[in-house]
Amino acid sequence: RLKKHEVTKDTSIIFITAKTDSVDKVKGLEIGAVDYITKPFQPVELIARVNKHLTISNLRKQLEAKNALLQDYVYRLESIAALVKAISETQDIAQMMDRAMKVTLSVFKCDRAWLLYPCEPNAPRFRVPIEVTTPEYPSIKDTEIPMVPEISEAIRETLSATDPIAFGPEYEHKVPSIIAKPFSVQSQLCLAINPKIGKPWILGLHQCSYARVWTENELKLFSEFGQQIGVSLGLSISFEEFQKSKKRLSRERYHDLIGASMPMQTVYQMIDKVAASKASILITGETGTGKELCAKAIHKESKRADKPFAVCNCADIPENLQESHLFGHLKGAFTGAINAQKGLVYQADGGTLFLDEIGELPLLMQSTLLRFMQTKTFSKVGNHQLEKVDVRFICATNRNLLAEIKAGRFREDLYHRINVIEIELPALRERGQDILRLAKFFLHKFAKEEQKDIQGFSAEAEKQLLSYEWSGNVRQLQNTIQNVVLLNGGKVITAEMLAAKLGKKVDNDVPKNCNSLNCNENLLPRIALTSDNIIRPFEEIEKEAILKTIEYCDGNVVKAAKLLKISHGTLYNKLKRWKNEHK
Repeated sequence: RLKKHEVTKDTSIIFITAKTDSVDKVKGLEIGAVDYITKPFQPVELIARVNKHLTISNLRKQLEAKNALLQDYVYRLESIAALVKAISETQDIAQMMDRAMKVTLSVFKCDRAWLLYPCEPNAPRFRVPIEVTTPEYPSIKDTEIPMVPEISEAIRETLSATDPIAFGPEYEHKVPSIIAKPFSVQSQLCLAINPKIGKPWILGLHQCSYARVWTENELKLFSEFGQQIGVSLGLSISFEEFQKSKKRLSRERYHDLIGASMPMQTVYQMIDKVAASKASILITGETGTGKELCAKAIHKESKRADKPFAVCNCADIPENLQESHLFGHLKGAFTGAINAQKGLVYQADGGTLFLDEIGELPLLMQSTLLRFMQTKTFSKVGNHQLEKVDVRFICATNRNLLAEIKAGRFREDLYHRINVIEIELPALRERGQDILRLAKFFLHKFAKEEQKDIQGFSAEAEKQLLSYEWSGNVRQLQNTIQNVVLLNGGKVITAEMLAAKLGKKVDNDVPKNCNSLNCNENLLPRIALTSDNIIRPFEEIEKEAILKTIEYCDGNVVKAAKLLKISHGTLYNKLKRWKNEHK
């Protein structure tokens, strides 16, 4: 009876008996006695035996307690090991956390394990992106739930606490009603997870089958799970960021820009950083470095990517038509304005306006542009009514605008307005192997257009391309490859084929018979102003003068532009227009 009673079942029992038969003594021991004393006995013996068995009983209780602790410790280690194994088998964050939730559900024997991210208590609604629920209860995953004050306060308290927070009938915090009824939640346990990188997450458990009271050991193990998940999240996020950075540092192409050199990687990274802003950007660099392609890349990476991208080449527009070209005009606003016209700023509304060769704008037009950039308002030529547009400005120049300011040819206030962020494009000669990447790209492009089976360059041709100075940069390289493709056949471009175009070293030499760019005018080609006593049209004379000067400079457009005292941008645009007219 003593052994069956809850209070005395673990009490040590000593028989006191007058029987000396060993059979009776064994029977007593078999039914649960720990010892026996045969009458007559001495009190000293009795006390000694009682003390001995009290000591044994206490040691047994201590051992049982330590065994319980050891079993709990082993269970915790096995649980954490199972978690680590589950999340270490993948670097994908979604897969990793899904596996972590499955282990958590199993270890804590609950009905739902979930992760909340992002944890924004001021958001209008929230959803749980990662969750595992037992089949008996509805899933909460990806369900949009309104951010009621109860939920908002629960998120705030969880994020500010270092230990788990329990919710339920037995706790100070109650389960928010907006999730309690629809998702059968009776008890909830939440813990903030800080993965070191990025914003915090919240790890949660739901008990749906009964109102659960969490033990101290469970709360401790839950904290350890949170720490382990946080470490794994941090490592995975770091790995993803590293992979992204590695990819960013090894890009061979960025929209229409081609190049894998470090100077170009710097340009790509700069575009990544500034594209999303509204700030004005100034693109600088030598002629032919790809400033318009850079501007297009910025536009495509911006929030305005689906809006217009309007281009204005300031060097290509006659001074008296610049304001009309940018802002538009009314019918009859000036001689030749037979129809009303919307300007480029109107066409670019909501998008990006790219002002190329901005250093060529006259001072009066600079003042008009500055006023527009400051107010975002303009009026068409011939009209005083103000109109408002939203455009993002990207400007480009190959000039040293600070030197232009000192010379009084460019407004300093406009310079600071357009140069919030500057992106300097590297010269082609500074880009190493990019020269070959670009050359091969142009080769395949023009070979396809001309239906020629040219496969690549010889080793000597590649050396020649890499050692050339390329004063005209990518544009000159493109022109060279197109020329070589047009004039040659076979499967390989050789050094001899390139020498026909590059052998004269037009990048360093001044025009023949000239010691400097300020040549004796008598040495320059003569252009006839009349033919058979008939005055020739100015455009015809201009075209002949330009073409002969380019020929005189052995095809070097940049030096021809300097001799003609016009910008090389204007010269390139004229050549492009004449080519299109010819087609």
